[in-house]
Amino acid sequence: MNRLIAIAALLLVAGCGQQEESPVPRNEISPAKAQRAASVPSLEGDWRIKGVGGVADAASIGMTASFGNGSASISTGCLRRAWSYTQKRNVVAFTSSPSGSSNCGGSPSAGEETAYGALSEANIAIFSKDGAEASLSGTGGTLTLERR
Repeated sequence: MNRLIAIAALLLVAGCGQQEESPVPRNEISPAKAQRAASVPSLEGDWRIKGVGGVADAASIGMTASFGNGSASISTGCLRRAWSYTQKRNVVAFTSSPSGSSNCGGSPSAGEETAYGALSEANIAIFSKDGAEASLSGTGGTLTLERR
């Protein structure tokens, strides 16, 4: 009987000496952070170019932009240029396409060339809270867009 009590006491002491394993920390995203990550708007759709290089008079020449299926284009009346693009959250990248057209036989104006350069060199898209406006910025300048 003494032997049985000694074994029970030994098991009890051995059990007290063991520590519970602490859970392995996880790299989980908080729900608020996940919602912010999911809420970055897409460039997909049609836009009016509201400004080029910080100058808000681009609308006077009627420039529009369209984004969809990895293609982007800027149109001004009878002139049109196109690019391929990717967007991952706020990071954008544009690759010039050989496509461009002119139904009027004219050459792009200085404002149009500035817009083309701004889009070509853009690498970040900053959206308004509701996604109705966006600024595309990079080494070529800034292109300010408004959803149509």
